[in-house]
Amino acid sequence: MAEKTIEEIMSPVQHVNSDIRVDEAIAYMLSKDTGAILIKNEQGEYLGIFTKADSIKLLEKELDSTSITISSVISSPIRCMDQIESHDEARRKMLENNIRHYAVTNGKNIIGLLSNKDLNF
Repeated sequence: MAEKTIEEIMSPVQHVNSDIRVDEAIAYMLSKDTGAILIKNEQGEYLGIFTKADSIKLLEKELDSTSITISSVISSPIRCMDQIESHDEARRKMLENNIRHYAVTNGKNIIGLLSNKDLNF
């Protein structure tokens, strides 16, 4: 049986606008049962990524998530991999860069999100 492609196992892109508060972004992530969301500006361009790990870091710093906008705490640039990359290549990239989430691209367009869980880490 052939190995599934990255495109077949990726999750749909979940995103929020850059001007919402961190607590709202976390609530959105919980409602979508996702470990990462992308952040868009008013023009619809992706600015960065916010993950569950980022939310834990905020808690550790005891920052008030109701008074901080998501754009002030995102990771940027967004790390990407092409939809045709192999599982082995995706795993290697995640391990080498110590990153749990990558955006999946088709050319210049982001078409999904890939997490280490998708690759059975």
